[in-house]
Amino acid sequence: MRFDVLTIFPGMFVGPFGETIIKRAQEKGLVAINVHDIRDYATDKHRTTDDYPFGGGAGMVMKPEPIFSAVRAVLAQARSEGFATSEVILLTPTGRVFDHCVAKELAQREHLALICGRTK
Repeated sequence: MRFDVLTIFPGMFVGPFGETIIKRAQEKGLVAINVHDIRDYATDKHRTTDDYPFGGGAGMVMKPEPIFSAVRAVLAQARSEGFATSEVILLTPTGRVFDHCVAKELAQREHLALICGRTK
């Protein structure tokens, strides 16, 4: 199974993915985990991935263009490596709760692309 994690904070995943059961699963070739920096897909010199909300208001929102570019690149790479199907999942606190049933369902997939965005 292959996991591609898209985030603006790739360093946060170095420790957790390099330890315990996840590390052993990677060493045995059971899973492959790739972390991608969404900022690498931004087109401006400052690698901007967020902007002010349209219409005003507090906070910032993620720009869609770098995310879409990152997803397209990851899916193209997965296809070129022989993964026929991919599932893209946007992680959000307001989404479906991750429980055992969801874990069993997702374990049947060969490739998951996880988008780690921000909500505020």
